[in-house]
Amino acid sequence: MREFVPETAGIFRLARKEVAMNPQSNVNIVTMLVVAALSALIAIVLLSAVAGLFLRYGAPYEQVAIAERACASHAFVSEREACARALLGRANVSRVASR
Repeated sequence: MREFVPETAGIFRLARKEVAMNPQSNVNIVTMLVVAALSALIAIVLLSAVAGLFLRYGAPYEQVAIAERACASHAFVSEREACARALLGRANVSRVASR
């Protein structure tokens, strides 16, 4: 084995010191299961919220886009929203009546 310079001998001696590790885990299996179930629940809620936004409460997105484009000439947002709701209402009545 090589000889170390006296100034560095103390550093290497400390580097060889073993670290005591605790083989027991501090995390309980029940806690892990609860956290996994909670994260799955959050993911399901977020995905269903996004799906709900895409569905727009039953109105197909194509009809929403047509209504917004048809009402784009209105100056005020409230007028545009009322116009779009009226057009979507008429489209919904015709869709229900055709069933």
